[in-house]
Amino acid sequence: MAEIFETGLDVSRYQGGIDWNAVARSGRQFVIIRAVSSNNAGVYVDPYFERNYAGAKAAGLRVGAYYFTYAQTNAYADREIDLLCQVLRGKKFEYPIFVDMEAESVAALGRERTTELAGYALERLRREKFYAGLYTYAAFARNRIDMHRLSAYPLYIADYTGSVQYPGAYQMWQYTGTGRVPGVSGNVCLDYSYRDFLPEIRQCGFNGYEAQAPMPMTPVPGLELEVYGSVNCQYFHTPDVYDVAGTLMPGRYPVLAQSVGCYNGFTWLTVRHQGQIYWTTLLSDRCFLLRL
Repeated sequence: MAEIFETGLDVSRYQGGIDWNAVARSGRQFVIIRAVSSNNAGVYVDPYFERNYAGAKAAGLRVGAYYFTYAQTNAYADREIDLLCQVLRGKKFEYPIFVDMEAESVAALGRERTTELAGYALERLRREKFYAGLYTYAAFARNRIDMHRLSAYPLYIADYTGSVQYPGAYQMWQYTGTGRVPGVSGNVCLDYSYRDFLPEIRQCGFNGYEAQAPMPMTPVPGLELEVYGSVNCQYFHTPDVYDVAGTLMPGRYPVLAQSVGCYNGFTWLTVRHQGQIYWTTLLSDRCFLLRL
């Protein structure tokens, strides 16, 4: 299992009023807040969303949001997302905005249509400049959705069996629905996050953040990267330590450019490997630069 980055919880109106300072003192570091759902009258804003957002932010927690989708058509999905965007605008979120897809009425449409609806919602959120992710439970992910088609989006998986009974990749795990946290009355869902989403959110200008300027690079002709030792030296598709492409074996690799200063805490290099250009970080315990 991957290393836990942060521990958190997710809440909705069913938790009622929450003492967010007590939640923060308990050691929880993030919260995913329900923003929108539907009932017989149609789409509505969770009546506790605004106070939960304000309270969590004031207490210093990182925040994400979700909406529970009942959409069986693209038109209804648009109604849900239109209202969601309306309540999210003007706020900042350090965690993804999740499409919560678990309704049996949606699954009854069949795997192909359920996957199409999930993809439609995720793509629409991304166009609206929100960092979109999918929430569902393990059996739904295995049997009701073609998850391979949605692999570009982070997955927040629910499984209360003590381990995740889903064979694919996931970035967050809701491991219980009956947790207890100081400041929350009654049961609450508890989560692990295995990823820091904020660097990419900031870099790309999602979730209310201004896009960062591109990382300045300078050409470095005549340099090679020597990788040594038994410690893994990973390389990446982009300058994001979570966008792993593979591991560089011990040896030498031509270097094309180097970052001007640090970017998200690392000195970055572009290297040529197997005929392609990749990113890697300059770390003294696993690699160093050599001049030809």
